[in-house]
Amino acid sequence: MKELHCPACGTPCVRVISGTSLIEKTLNRFSIFGVRCQLCTTRFQARRPGNRMTSQAFDRREYRRLPANFAATLILDQLAAGGFVTDISMGGCALQATTTLARGTFVKFVLYGPSGQADIKVDSAMICSVQPQSVGVKFLEFDPEDKQRMGQLILELLADQQAPPRISSRS
Repeated sequence: MKELHCPACGTPCVRVISGTSLIEKTLNRFSIFGVRCQLCTTRFQARRPGNRMTSQAFDRREYRRLPANFAATLILDQLAAGGFVTDISMGGCALQATTTLARGTFVKFVLYGPSGQADIKVDSAMICSVQPQSVGVKFLEFDPEDKQRMGQLILELLADQQAPPRISSRS
């Protein structure tokens, strides 16, 4: 079967997503599925005969979460809550932090660039879940340059995950 590629950016880093509307569910019966690019966030439809991969059957997220360890800050007016991102995607992240921000609160989000790279700012984000030690954040609005840098970061994380383990040789 031919590998899917994003029509906007050409990457094979795409994910079949669940249909939520009646039209999407009907198209799914004809093996036409919604697909989301994991880098540029373009959504498109593609014919995929057969069943979807079972690893996605129970995951409602449109973006694959990747393990990460980056410093970040949530900003609301004059309040700021810092922490560490434990997983991330183009759609959001989990932030290991304790905060009094309630679910549904709109915030700004700053991811501090790894190894000297520029910080990535999300102009509008929303707190989606609050746990005792972590917060789920959904990214809503990026500046185009920040969105491109986030896509590059996600691409690097994907490449690191798919790279074979490095074996050091001692002589």
